[in-house]
Amino acid sequence: MKKFQVQATVTKVTTMGDHSLRLQVDVDKELPPEQNTMIFGLYNTPGWFLFKEAEIEEADVLDIPEEKVEFKNQKSSSEILRNRLYVYYKEKYGELKAKTEFEDWRKKEMDRIGQHYLNKIKD
Repeated sequence: MKKFQVQATVTKVTTMGDHSLRLQVDVDKELPPEQNTMIFGLYNTPGWFLFKEAEIEEADVLDIPEEKVEFKNQKSSSEILRNRLYVYYKEKYGELKAKTEFEDWRKKEMDRIGQHYLNKIKD
């Protein structure tokens, strides 16, 4: 698992068309070449973002298990679920609507599914 820690500042927050957020994070100092290489290697890689106003300690990081990849270039469970939701949505509402409205529906559906499981904990 790739992880590193560097002091940085969130300098810009943009609301995207699908209601997600884009964060611009500026590193506060010049990094050594190894860290620069690591950061460039993360380009277009999904991951988790952790921000704290003080240095992050091990206790601050949740133990998120890594998904084991059985085959090279295997899709993650999240990618597989997204693809299956897209197929369902396209079959139910048509290809044109899927191209323009799927992402909004998917986010609402994922929230609904997540809330369902949170409610099960409360019961």
